Amino acid sequence: MNFDHDVIDIKNQGFGNYFLKVARNNVKFKAGQFFSLGTFDMPINREYSVCSGEHDDYLEFLIREISDGILSKRLKILDKNEKIKILGPYGNFYLKKIDFDKKYIFIASGTGISPFISLIKTYPNIKFKIYHGIRLYEDAIESLEEKNYLKFISREKVNKKNCFDGRLTLHTDIFKNEDKNSYIFLCGNSLMVTELYDILVEYDFKPENIFTEIFF
Repeated sequence: MNFDHDVIDIKNQGFGNYFLKVARNNVKFKAGQFFSLGTFDMPINREYSVCSGEHDDYLEFLIREISDGILSKRLKILDKNEKIKILGPYGNFYLKKIDFDKKYIFIASGTGISPFISLIKTYPNIKFKIYHGIRLYEDAIESLEEKNYLKFISREKVNKKNCFDGRLTLHTDIFKNEDKNSYIFLCGNSLMVTELYDILVEYDFKPENIFTEIFF
């Protein structure tokens, strides 16, 4: 189904990323799903995970501006109240049943953190920890609770709490201390997802408790 939505706001998020907030128009979705976005003056659509909560009165997306991308550049310069096309929701990368006694480990690279932001907004009482691979410290999501949010920064050295130098895949020993009965969600770069999946299984995490979504 094709929905027309008014742009509410566009806000820069770090280096080359931005939040796009649009009117919800009573669209229903599950935290972790994605939508297909497009503009009325271009013949292409792209898929983006929603990062707003299920109960928010708007839809929000965290989008990376691609240097040679067409749509990501166009979406960034939309005017307030300009209409865009939104199709969906799609996908099964969401919690079918919530177990508040379980720990949820969310592992993301870049804008692959979007579905986890949505899940945390929707279920604020779940026990979770986020491992987020980013390029620069400014790419970190300020709204997330610091104690549960670990940042792995690949393009600069940062002397701050819960910040680690280098890519997330260079610090895999950190997962050895996690509860092996946790539910683990991996989202983002395909190389990161596949490499960490194998490592987590090697560390005795249960394969049936590991869920993946390739973002780019």
